[in-house]
Amino acid sequence: MYNLEKIVNRQNSSSVKYEEMVLKFGSNDMLPFWVADMDIKCPDFMIESLVKRAEHGVFGYTKRMPEFYNSVINWLDTRHEVKVKREELEYGPGVVFLLNMMIRNETKVGDQIIIQTPVYYPFKSVVEGNERVVLDNKLVNNNGRYEMNFDELEKMAKDPKTTMMLLCSPHNPVGRVWTMEELQRVADICLENDVLLISDEIHFDLVYKGNKHISVARLGDKYNKSSVVCTAPSKTFNIAGLHTSYCIIRDEEIMTRYRNELGLMDLNRSNCFSREITQTVYEMGADYVDNLVDFLEGNRDYTYDFIKENIPGIEPYKIEATYLLWMDCKGLGLSKDQIDDLFFKEAKIALDSGHWFGDNGEGFMRINLACSREMLAEGLDRLKDAVAAL
Repeated sequence: MYNLEKIVNRQNSSSVKYEEMVLKFGSNDMLPFWVADMDIKCPDFMIESLVKRAEHGVFGYTKRMPEFYNSVINWLDTRHEVKVKREELEYGPGVVFLLNMMIRNETKVGDQIIIQTPVYYPFKSVVEGNERVVLDNKLVNNNGRYEMNFDELEKMAKDPKTTMMLLCSPHNPVGRVWTMEELQRVADICLENDVLLISDEIHFDLVYKGNKHISVARLGDKYNKSSVVCTAPSKTFNIAGLHTSYCIIRDEEIMTRYRNELGLMDLNRSNCFSREITQTVYEMGADYVDNLVDFLEGNRDYTYDFIKENIPGIEPYKIEATYLLWMDCKGLGLSKDQIDDLFFKEAKIALDSGHWFGDNGEGFMRINLACSREMLAEGLDRLKDAVAAL
């Protein structure tokens, strides 16, 4: 119905994924599997919605009307069992923006903030860039399944200088979907030690069979003052360029501080296309997402099986969520720079190097699976040939 295999030429479309390859990798003669957006065309109902709004011809200041908030509230309820009130929702241009705002509003210079590497690399940069101190509660790789070190986490949280934790859920890049018990323990540790838990849940719709995303926002009322959820429809519907993020804040004081800062920067109003597309996808997109997740799961299984059968020295991990597959390349016996050269210069495929996500990501690679099977197969064939030539 949605023709997810359709190949779209994104060259010369101002796409970061394509146009900035030469800046990042020194070449534009590569297949791009790096930036976390999809090489999948949006479905017709989304395009028609934006065209209809464009045909109106006036693009002035835009108010988010009650039906906009109702669409978000209904999506969170029906897809994630999260009950949210209108006053608990607020817009933000992007999730990284929201993380910055929470750090600036709710911590002070010199405070310690917990992250769990290997993790989405802006987590580290937003902490250090705001003159706070990173506490790295490294994830433990237990035979290909990452788990939290709760004893260390509790010790870090008990330090009075620790005031915040950034949680990635589902986790990027290791692809874990945290269980209710894991999340409850994290939330309890934060609550007991007066640590504000900020949960980035941007991949929450892209979860594979046998797994269930549990939002921090549904853990219980006692966590209302000690947690904030940041998310968006952007990964789900490939609309990162339209600035559609939002947060769930149930503490009135935190919300007041955030709204005040948003207003001072004149960012409290989203643009008309952002408002339009968010309401459209949340009202009409459920069937599309179900089809998309099946498609992405097929790409995950294809990639996993291909590497296991054809590329010795690389161990793929069967991710539980996201379209970003994590691969252990340490079996190749190469240094991190040699692994980079193998992928970038020999195979001519652009991926995210594991060491970008923290030192315990060294020896890994992250590949974006959100593309046609044809493109994915060509990239994997290139990698197979490059490894065989070692």
